[in-house]
Amino acid sequence: MADLVSGEASESDEELQEKNKIFAAEISGEASEEDDEDIYEQGRSSNQVNSTASIYRNNLLQRKLIENNIAIWRSLTAFTRSFVLSASKQLVTTDQMLIKSQHSLQSAHTSLQQAQKNAQDLQNRVADVITSNFLPHISIQKAT
Repeated sequence: MADLVSGEASESDEELQEKNKIFAAEISGEASEEDDEDIYEQGRSSNQVNSTASIYRNNLLQRKLIENNIAIWRSLTAFTRSFVLSASKQLVTTDQMLIKSQHSLQSAHTSLQQAQKNAQDLQNRVADVITSNFLPHISIQKAT
């Protein structure tokens, strides 16, 4: 039923009957040249043309490696996603604070312009008061 390969753990009946089997043909990626040579040598020795599914049937070690690779990929994706989400939340918060600061600065600028205009008007009025004569020059003659 199951061929034993030297150097690999044997497969139990439970593992052979799993419903969700993962085959190497389903996983995208590149295989090494040694793997390709082994497959071609098997085909030459047996003189049979094996289908893709039978060539890539996975033993226990390959399935565990594939499962671990998928788990690592999911963990890295979740890890990266958490960094991106926290950074985007911080950017949104910073953006909102900058908008509030800009609004405050615009209000302060408007108030300062109005104060400058009022100070200029006050300075002009003070200059008018100082330079003008309110009382006409009255000359009083002495009676002798």
